[in-house]
Amino acid sequence: MKAKPEVVRKVAKIFLEKTPKEKGELRKTSELLHFIYRLYRFEKTFRGFMLNPTIPREKKLGFLRKLREGFGAVEGLDEVFDYILEINAVPLLGEIKRVYDYEVEKLLKVSKALLVLARKVDEKEIERIKAVTRNLTGKDYEFEVVEDPELIGGFLLKTSSLVLDASVKRGLETLLKT
Repeated sequence: MKAKPEVVRKVAKIFLEKTPKEKGELRKTSELLHFIYRLYRFEKTFRGFMLNPTIPREKKLGFLRKLREGFGAVEGLDEVFDYILEINAVPLLGEIKRVYDYEVEKLLKVSKALLVLARKVDEKEIERIKAVTRNLTGKDYEFEVVEDPELIGGFLLKTSSLVLDASVKRGLETLLKT
């Protein structure tokens, strides 16, 4: 199914409306959407179950309800899942989750960022990088920190709208090109 932007935006906004505006609750909904999307994408049996027109919608909704309960997400999401099943939008869950996460970032005024470090650093150094990033962009970021010794030194920061490469590796590559 080709992603229809207006449907994706509408469903993502409905998920946002049905989820309490608390960081933990918003995150649970995002994790639930991610899990269902991955299940749909990589588990042939689940995908067949969801796409099979002979299986009643109530049975599919019951399964999604059990998943929601397992994640501890709010009951109001069942209405959205029912709507998704009604319009056959299960294949769009990946895009719906992406738009939902974007809307959550706008709502919380916190964006996700990947911080790649050459080696482990203390929390004080990470806070310094956060402060520099906040000054550059005017946004707060929630960092996922990973290590990559190939950077040699420095760091690489990736956000949805910015890539800041302050690594020794990049500096050496640039030096070699000149």
